[in-house]
Amino acid sequence: MLRRFTVRNRRTRTGRGTSLTEAVVAAMIFVPVALFILDLAVLVITNSKNDQAAKNAARAAASQPAGNQANSAAQQSISSIKKSSIIQSLVIKDLVYNPGAGSVTCQTRMIVQVPIPFPGFSQFTFIAQAKEPIVGTASK
Repeated sequence: MLRRFTVRNRRTRTGRGTSLTEAVVAAMIFVPVALFILDLAVLVITNSKNDQAAKNAARAAASQPAGNQANSAAQQSISSIKKSSIIQSLVIKDLVYNPGAGSVTCQTRMIVQVPIPFPGFSQFTFIAQAKEPIVGTASK
């Protein structure tokens, strides 16, 4: 009788151990996927923020009557975006004030540090470009 009790006890333990093992394996798969999705969400949001910064800088530059004022207005527009542990830098890469064509083209570059870096993928660079019509010139 003592022997039967021992065999039943082993079978019960084996079943519980299997469930624990399955839970650990599932967690080993689920946790990296969840962290990757978090990184992907951060990249999408920061790319959108870079696009918005380029558009705002181009609009600010387009509302100025001269090229030097356009550059300072675009810089001021970019400086309103705060740097963080995720957004490492945001700069105007190129600003073309073309009164002949009646447009301003602004290109921005944003360097992003992902919160949970995977090996080889810790930093990303986004470049955005926006073109706006010049509205700040005096009418003739």
